[in-house]
Amino acid sequence: MADIKEDYKKRPEKIMDTVRLFSEKIKELSGNKELTEEEEIVNKLREAFEEWKKKEIYFESVTEPDLIDHAIYEIEASKIKYIYFLKKAKKKDIRIKSYL
Repeated sequence: MADIKEDYKKRPEKIMDTVRLFSEKIKELSGNKELTEEEEIVNKLREAFEEWKKKEIYFESVTEPDLIDHAIYEIEASKIKYIYFLKKAKKKDIRIKSYL
């Protein structure tokens, strides 16, 4: 019984090791390099902007009062997320146009 408990304790470590191995192998095979911090911020900024715009489209499509409230909260959350990454980009003096 103690062996089974010990196996379960080590299982997450084994899974993470396997995930790391696969991740490294995929990067190696695809030739992708690690993103720089600037590239990561720009990607997150783009994703946040796209999310914000999708939430606005959702808002325009709903008619139920509860769903309208939900859509408003979702838009506000997306906007805050976008502003966060925008501030982060400005703080790092990242020029977005250079990544377009």
